[in-house]
Amino acid sequence: MIEISGLSVSYSGKRILKDIDLIVEKGERLAIIGESGAGKTTLALSLLGLCKGKIEGKIKIDGIEITSLDERSLKELRWRKISIGFQNLDALNPALRIGEQIAEIIVEKGNKNFKEAYLEVINLISLLGLGESYLDRFPSQLSGGERRKVIIAMALANSPDIVVLDEPTSSLDTDSRYEIEETLKYVLQGKTVIINTHDLKLAYELSDKVAVLYGGRVLEYGRTREIIENPRHPYTRGLLRSSPSVNRGKDLQGIPGSFEYRERGCPFSNRCVQKTDLCEIEVPKPLRVGDRMIACHKGGIEKVLEVRNLSKSFSGRKILRDINFSLYSGESITILGKTGSGKSTIARCIMGLVEPDSGEVFLFGKKVTERDMSFYRNIQMVFQDPFESINPRFNVYDIVSEPLQIQKIGSKNSYINVVKTALKSVQLPDDEEFLGLYPYQLSGGELQRIAIARAIVVRPKILIADEVTAFLDVSIQAKIMRLLLDLQENLGLSVIFILHNVELAKKVSDRILILNDGILEEYKELEIGGGIYEYEGTLGRIC
Repeated sequence: MIEISGLSVSYSGKRILKDIDLIVEKGERLAIIGESGAGKTTLALSLLGLCKGKIEGKIKIDGIEITSLDERSLKELRWRKISIGFQNLDALNPALRIGEQIAEIIVEKGNKNFKEAYLEVINLISLLGLGESYLDRFPSQLSGGERRKVIIAMALANSPDIVVLDEPTSSLDTDSRYEIEETLKYVLQGKTVIINTHDLKLAYELSDKVAVLYGGRVLEYGRTREIIENPRHPYTRGLLRSSPSVNRGKDLQGIPGSFEYRERGCPFSNRCVQKTDLCEIEVPKPLRVGDRMIACHKGGIEKVLEVRNLSKSFSGRKILRDINFSLYSGESITILGKTGSGKSTIARCIMGLVEPDSGEVFLFGKKVTERDMSFYRNIQMVFQDPFESINPRFNVYDIVSEPLQIQKIGSKNSYINVVKTALKSVQLPDDEEFLGLYPYQLSGGELQRIAIARAIVVRPKILIADEVTAFLDVSIQAKIMRLLLDLQENLGLSVIFILHNVELAKKVSDRILILNDGILEEYKELEIGGGIYEYEGTLGRIC
């Protein structure tokens, strides 16, 4: 059993790990995931007393407080009680043959002579899929995958109770990663394991629990299946969106911005789509949400919009029947259905352009009773036909600046810079000539981009895109949808797409909702290929 409490590690006065609290039960497997620089390797080295930084807090292994042990006592624990498979493939001694390196560990820690140790090495190396001939080779004569197996063999040489593996599949090709993964499933049975990894599929396959590490702090912790299927922290969701091994539907998206070292506030605040002023100054306390821990001032990914029991009829015909759904911060969902199914009616009811027969809309947890300026400051809509939704008598500047003028945001002198910024964000020119053009002088694709610029110029939190590529050719469609995904990523927008093309919906959606006979249901798909993947939404569920 491993107990970590209040663990901080500093180098030259800079804290790399900050107040880590984790418990790994006997026989449990914990995956620690996060970007490079999160502190994963520092944590791994600390568990074996190999970290050279200043350590505060406690680490107990089977009740033994290792942070207070001297080097001699630590050596007694290493390789026998707890071992490590290092990330660096150059950790192997280039001057020793493979068999000698592994046997050396057994001789030193296992009280056996070299001959006895060598026989154990032969058995061990065969478990890892390498033949006896490999033992006479030098590290330089092995491939990356073969060296990785040797490093794992060294970690297992004395049958330790606890194994720490630091990026066991990094820098390997797909086949080698799969082979290592299958090998680890077998050789790690019954052991307590900590795995540092960028490979989220490896974490899913090998671990019972996951700790999400960022900026030296644990931001989310819980059972692996629950976290990968349903991430609750914005950073965890960002990791999943960036990973091709688990994100099999929606196009890959990165996390905007880059890591900034900070002692105050949430370490992720400069990149978070839902940050508040509090996030900049106060470290979020870990909150227990169900069976998991989340370190977020908002308790995890925030619900920004909720529609409850929305119904609508036209001429006695029921179009919408008790529509219920929610939209979360930074999320994109698609409402999918046939032409005339009522998709646009849902959007227009939300925006107050159509009065529903019944139902309620909640914005940031508060019931919407009127669509005032604050409502439209938070939510904007891009309509299907830009030629119909844009005033033909307005030039580009007038079109994009109109929401600023209506909502009295800033001064007239500031409008030009805000308009130019909005045009740049949708990849349009911002020179005086372009600003003076009228709709009839623009292509459909340009006009739709201007409609998007008009919608985002007030920096809304939510965007509804109603069939925004319906009148465009395939090439322009792709550019517009890619643009919207980039805006979602860079601005932290929550987006509702209204579409009728399921293949396009998969590319742009975290979740897909199907509208059929006025009823809205979650879309699920079973796909076979390289394994069986059951989709719920499109962030992926690996079975």
